[in-house]
Amino acid sequence: MNRKIGIDSSLYYMDKLSQSDNISYKTFAYAAIEYLKTREKQPVDINYYKNTIQSSLLNIPETKQNYSMLFDIYILLGNTNKRRNLIKPALDHYLKAENYALQSDDVERIIKIKGNIALIYQDMDELEKALLKGKETLALLEEKKQVLGNKYLTQKYKTELNLGAIYTTLYKKDTLNHKFIDSALTHYNKLLKNKDLNNEDYYTARIYYSLGTAYSLKKEYGNANMYLDKSLTLFKKVNSLSYLYKANYNSGYNHFMSNDYDKAKKHFLHALNLKKDTLLDYNYINTLNYLSKIYSQQKKIDSANYFLNSFLKAYSKMSTKERQQFKEAYKIDKETDFKKKIHKLNKQTYLYTLLISILVLTLIVAGIFIIKNKREKNKAKSKLDELLAKHSNSEYNLNTSNRIKINDEQHQQIIDGLFKIEKNHYYLKEDFNLYNAAKKIGTNTTYLSNVIKKYKKMSFNDYTNELRIDYIAKLLTNDKKIRSYTTQAIAEIAGYKNAKSFTRIFKKYTGITPYQFIEKINKEL
Repeated sequence: MNRKIGIDSSLYYMDKLSQSDNISYKTFAYAAIEYLKTREKQPVDINYYKNTIQSSLLNIPETKQNYSMLFDIYILLGNTNKRRNLIKPALDHYLKAENYALQSDDVERIIKIKGNIALIYQDMDELEKALLKGKETLALLEEKKQVLGNKYLTQKYKTELNLGAIYTTLYKKDTLNHKFIDSALTHYNKLLKNKDLNNEDYYTARIYYSLGTAYSLKKEYGNANMYLDKSLTLFKKVNSLSYLYKANYNSGYNHFMSNDYDKAKKHFLHALNLKKDTLLDYNYINTLNYLSKIYSQQKKIDSANYFLNSFLKAYSKMSTKERQQFKEAYKIDKETDFKKKIHKLNKQTYLYTLLISILVLTLIVAGIFIIKNKREKNKAKSKLDELLAKHSNSEYNLNTSNRIKINDEQHQQIIDGLFKIEKNHYYLKEDFNLYNAAKKIGTNTTYLSNVIKKYKKMSFNDYTNELRIDYIAKLLTNDKKIRSYTTQAIAEIAGYKNAKSFTRIFKKYTGITPYQFIEKINKEL
């Protein structure tokens, strides 16, 4: 199950092994397949594997020669349950695995399972048990250092890091007990001084990240940011996206607490861009909350409202228990206060709009200045129209789709269908794709793709992107309010899920980024 050979190869070999006549190998293969599919979020028949493995386990003799295999099976079952957030069943399996490791007197397996049990106790919030198991593991490591050989260093790193994390969590629960955080820092700094580990970028990055987290809890934000910046550099080097996401969130939080809102915003937005999955986690939800506060502080009301509403939408999807844990962990206000915040922001929006109206009225009174500004705006508008005409031909498509007269009746029906899609802006929907477009028109994907290629002289994707970019470019040109939105918000209006892909496509079709485009419009208007 080596990650280097890939999930498909691993599953292939385990499937072959499951056909073995040896009941131990067969059971191990079933447990491995279930774990691998769970880890990779692939469909898995839980009841089938559960029943098959349980019945097979009963047929494995509990002899000394089978202890190692039974250990491997139970640790896989524990890992699978942990992935499914079934913490108690995972602990039960780990304890059985520990029993087999002890009976076989396998030092390496004993150390491994003790570390897993310590992590499970952390998840169960039984920190004293976790700490005890961690200390047992560390003592055993030192005792069996010679036996472990080259594996000693890696296990030592994991155990020290885990102990530091346990002490950090204990301090989070009792910030008056400074012995906890001092113990955490002792473990982290001990690892940092290890020259052998310092040659491993990922290991060093994890230590820097842990130190940054510890100093953040101590409210020593300068030290916290110093270590987090170092961790970000190394995580980027080794392409660890999950830790880049977490480190950017933590850096954003530290800068926010230091009232450095520009840097905080930069890190929070980086964290959002790194969020690849759709799963909700506390860092993601709180990032939305902090961004709404930052934009509100900067008087960017539309963006503040956007992130606050995004936060409330994500928050509403959480269970009652998760909401309570979230409030306790991040000291968030009561839910009713969120509604007050929206009311406050909407009131600010009203006052902002009123102020703009008064300003416009004042400008109207000053007629001579209005005339001058109007001429300058017309001149700038002309330049922007030229830019749009140069980089987009979707307007041409919209005006000519219904004018194309084709002898082939089926082709004509498809062209007419495309015209309706363009006219009703159906292409702005997030789920707009070749299949849905074909379904809406009443044809199949192959036929639709061929017609677009023949009459539009482009692929379906290029056709979609041209329509969207042409639409959003004109919207930005004519609507000052939209220009104040974040790139993510503008991307969603145009039908894109994330700002990164939107920026790349926008630049491809216009020659400049959305930010540069808005900057140019604001400057010339």
